[in-house]
Amino acid sequence: MSAAPAIREPRAKAYGENQQKTTIHADEEHLVIFTLGTENYGVDISEVWEINTMLEITRIPQAPDFIEGVINLRGQIVPVMDLRKRLGLMAKEYDRDTRIMVIQTLGNRLGLIVDSVSEVVKVSQDVIEPPSQLTTLIEDNYLRGIAKQENYLIILLDVHRLLNEDEQQEIEEIQGG
Repeated sequence: MSAAPAIREPRAKAYGENQQKTTIHADEEHLVIFTLGTENYGVDISEVWEINTMLEITRIPQAPDFIEGVINLRGQIVPVMDLRKRLGLMAKEYDRDTRIMVIQTLGNRLGLIVDSVSEVVKVSQDVIEPPSQLTTLIEDNYLRGIAKQENYLIILLDVHRLLNEDEQQEIEEIQGG
């Protein structure tokens, strides 16, 4: 069963598509928060297509090592990336909290395997700082900043930088494009 309605409803509310209108200020972002290990990550909600529990993944021979394979999402072939592998983190067995977060990047959909997805939060631009090597061990070319919250930090992932040009072309070939 897809968890998409749980994310799409707040997304619709955030963008005023529901009956109750909510004002979005240019200095605010709505982020989907997910975890990898003990760290909180965020991506802009506009880049998230849907969120699913783990689905059956079909392996693709000779795919890049961080691509676990593909899923069939209502007739569309979607490559799935293990975000832990891509970011150089230790592997972890999938469990009941593991999710595939489908994002839209550079015209293609890509599934990201994450440990869990927790919530959608509104973040003011003034609490976002450039990535710091002190706050994370991940290559900062995948990051766009760090958002400081009251009790924790959110590492902001730049989904458009997860694939270089050659990898993007490989993904398009996997999708049959």
